[in-house]
Amino acid sequence: MAFYVRLHEHTERSMRLIRYQLEYQEPMLALHRSAIEGFTLGMSQQQDEADLVAVEDIYLRSRGEFLLGFIGVRLIAMGGFKRLSDDLAELRRMRISRDLQGRGYGTLILCELERRAFQFGVRTLCLDTARRRPLTLEFYRKHGYQETGQSFYGAVETVQFRKTLDERVCEGAA
Repeated sequence: MAFYVRLHEHTERSMRLIRYQLEYQEPMLALHRSAIEGFTLGMSQQQDEADLVAVEDIYLRSRGEFLLGFIGVRLIAMGGFKRLSDDLAELRRMRISRDLQGRGYGTLILCELERRAFQFGVRTLCLDTARRRPLTLEFYRKHGYQETGQSFYGAVETVQFRKTLDERVCEGAA
């Protein structure tokens, strides 16, 4: 089932969000690969993309979620959460096409993922993101995520964040 979220009241540009479908695996992988371009991961492409070639098992069948965002037929956004326990999930694979970053699409998909996580019983979301991405770090801080530590994803230094969800999650955003 697809639904539309409008970016701003005064724009005609909407993003259609759908739950992951296997037919979109190749464009999803292309979006992911463009997002990590320039990073030396310190692992093989196969290792990095293991969850992305098994979205149904890793996310959907494990009480998580994975969404794809489209403008027309173009896949421009993706993201999901993976359940870690009954009330804890990890936000993963948030990607927005580079040419559309900073226009609110990340906020739309983040808010929908937070809303769904809360509906599914998740009360805390955690995530890791690359330290080398100051705009991404600021994005999560702006949306109420608190820095909790540092780690590595392969050879990439990451910052860990956490947010407690409640019934007001993303009020009015979607």
